[in-house]
Amino acid sequence: MFAQTDTSGYQEQPSWVKVADIIITGNEVTRHHVIMREIIFRKGDELPWLTLNRAVERSRENLLNTSLFNFVVPHIQFDSNDSSQVFVIFNLAERWYLWPLPVFEAVDRNFNEWWQTKDFSRTNYGAYVTRENFRGRKEKLSVLVRLGYSQRIGLYYTIPYLNQTKDNGLAAGITYTRNREIAYGLEESKLKFFKDPSQYVREQFGAGLKYTHREGIHDYYGIGVEFQSNRIADTVLFYNRDYFLRNHSTQKAVYLTLEYKKDYRDIKVYPLRGYYFDITMTKQGIGAFKDEPDLFVVVSNYRKYWKLDHRWYFASGIKGKLSGRSFAPYYNQRGLGYGSDFVRGYEYYVAGGQNWVVFKSTLKFILVPEQVFTIRPLPFSKFNKIPFAFYLNAFVDLGYARDRQFQSTNPLANEWLPGAGIGLDYVTYYDLVLRMEYSFNKFGEHGFFLHFTAPIF
Repeated sequence: MFAQTDTSGYQEQPSWVKVADIIITGNEVTRHHVIMREIIFRKGDELPWLTLNRAVERSRENLLNTSLFNFVVPHIQFDSNDSSQVFVIFNLAERWYLWPLPVFEAVDRNFNEWWQTKDFSRTNYGAYVTRENFRGRKEKLSVLVRLGYSQRIGLYYTIPYLNQTKDNGLAAGITYTRNREIAYGLEESKLKFFKDPSQYVREQFGAGLKYTHREGIHDYYGIGVEFQSNRIADTVLFYNRDYFLRNHSTQKAVYLTLEYKKDYRDIKVYPLRGYYFDITMTKQGIGAFKDEPDLFVVVSNYRKYWKLDHRWYFASGIKGKLSGRSFAPYYNQRGLGYGSDFVRGYEYYVAGGQNWVVFKSTLKFILVPEQVFTIRPLPFSKFNKIPFAFYLNAFVDLGYARDRQFQSTNPLANEWLPGAGIGLDYVTYYDLVLRMEYSFNKFGEHGFFLHFTAPIF
């Protein structure tokens, strides 16, 4: 994203070339085979000159998308003894992989909702120790100790490459969480909370295992199984007897998941070109426990990114969720308003529902092209070069949530929700994105909102 292939100094560009060798530099930690997994050509390949340049650029983007490197700078160098042969050199700048980070975070659905109250009792704090690129094999080991509003202890381990062909992997995790306050329902499409300072009103234990398969560069498959055990205080049932099934205060459930992803984005954290598709099918409950839900949920997502002109880009996407006709307890359904699944302009609302769809579209203009700022007094190479870019944008969103169970407290459901606005995006290293947006909704409400991911990513 912040580098280009260096083709300077060539006297003449041949129509075909042979790759004499692929040379990797700068990988002090990352294993050579992990890097070569992302390069789409090999030593000895004979390619048209333009095809090789495209392959080098695509390989650069693949390497950046691993989130293992801050910079990937490729060079193509002709063989001095044979002008039909070239050496392709990838100069890598590895990231910092060990993060013993303090945790301090707001717990509301988004930063803007928390900023309305600025209630520091609704924050989490603690420590999150993550070892990225563990053993130089792109493995990830994380330990979380989090206190405050939502207390959690967790251990997570991801192994992307189990076999010689580097296409099968495993991910595992185990967590324990407890809260003194939980959201139990909606009123006027806003969350309602119950809090008891004298006890933990919700406890959850979870453990999961996921098998992954990566076919080539762009296609991903996953099969997962997860066990959850939840308990809530009996008082919560006074406010919402449908929090779990049949007015129970406990729920044990097994979740089975199948997923598929096709990813042709240029840069995942802030894409400008390409497309992305995914579909996830989840069976919530398999009949192993008497208080399990019985739900089948399908969530799918398609996004497309276009370059319109030298500095103009356009992105559009649609995401939807379908649930079966079985009754969905409050805990087991999530409508629009969580994570990235919301209509811009409705950050303060939740449109609950068993089924929903949201369309997003954004027109972007490069205000400040991709640049690198060097902090020369800082001696650490993993931090002293800061890439950045700024994008102006205008956007229009449209969403709809279908609720057949809790309509009386959920007036935003079962109607179309349009939103629009303008914004400024700041993109920098370590996958950091800051979006500053001014949005309008169908009620004529408007305001300034902050977000920390790409709008359509």
